[in-house]
Amino acid sequence: MTLTTKSWLEGLIDVPEESWIRGGTPSESRIVPWSVQSIGREEIEFWQGRLENSLVDEAVTALVGELRT
Repeated sequence: MTLTTKSWLEGLIDVPEESWIRGGTPSESRIVPWSVQSIGREEIEFWQGRLENSLVDEAVTALVGELRT
């Protein structure tokens, strides 16, 4: 799923600083649960980090909800 620093879109999921197990973002970020991307290894410039399972579960639930509507 995609991260954004925008806050004006509806349905975004805030990523609190304490939700990062490793890594993080330089500014406040949100998950865009309806924006799924498939990329190859060569397109990855750096590893962003790891989020708490509960936040990932929330984002996946939101994505599934979008796909079902």
